[in-house]
Amino acid sequence: MEYKLLNLSQNKYTQHFLKDIYVLTNASEHHIYGCVPNGEIGISVLLNGDGYIRLGNIWQRQPPVSVYGLVSKVQFHQMAPGYREVNIGFLPEYLQLFIRERVSGLLRRQATDLYDILPEVEVQRLFTGLLSAVNDNDIVHIVGAFLERNLLYEQVDKRAQYCLNLIRSGTATNVDSLSQDMKISSTTLRHIFHHHVGITPKELIKILRVKTALLRQNITEENMTQTAYSLGYYDQSHFIHEFKEAVGLPPKQYFMSQELTFDFYNFQRWRYDSFAGLRIE
Repeated sequence: MEYKLLNLSQNKYTQHFLKDIYVLTNASEHHIYGCVPNGEIGISVLLNGDGYIRLGNIWQRQPPVSVYGLVSKVQFHQMAPGYREVNIGFLPEYLQLFIRERVSGLLRRQATDLYDILPEVEVQRLFTGLLSAVNDNDIVHIVGAFLERNLLYEQVDKRAQYCLNLIRSGTATNVDSLSQDMKISSTTLRHIFHHHVGITPKELIKILRVKTALLRQNITEENMTQTAYSLGYYDQSHFIHEFKEAVGLPPKQYFMSQELTFDFYNFQRWRYDSFAGLRIE
């Protein structure tokens, strides 16, 4: 599998509204990998080959153009030989600027067909444009033109943006402190997130704490408690529970596996066979 990040700065729309654009390609063999929960959402344009997402014990075929992401547990994907896709990555509050329905209405455990969300002519135009792109610059400009045509609102809701900045900076580690800082009820806060972000503030805090833990390379059994407190957990057992729920393995088992940690630090994803011999619930 080859993973290639593209330069967003050459187009004002991709630079302002996107987290990333990357191209995934697969050569001659089937390849399975796991995506870490990261609080992001995106549009996947499958240009060649077949792709599948695992739901329980079933592999479900991926639509040619789909919305994916906002998962709270590691999600496994399978790429057939000759696979090639372009991924357009958003923070969820920015995707909300381009679609009329709430982000919370999108499927989370599987991909949502983009034809169900945007006009057919726009989805087809994006697909055929990327299919004919000859280089990375073409891809970025085609995506930028797609964003320009479909932008519905110029600005993210200021209340949502303020809350999100607090969570992403690590300043807010629980819903109560976030509500108090905003001087609003937790019910109002959840409503803001439901409409503009697609998941609850509690879910996003959990996802980003686990992601932060995964980015650390010095977690050991001896410093597990200190790590838990530094991430805003009540205690070590709370950290272990949330980590295992998201990744499928307790932190001790994950950080003792050089193959798993190596995969994530390089690609923010794992090879499926890296989990071989490990018990995943």
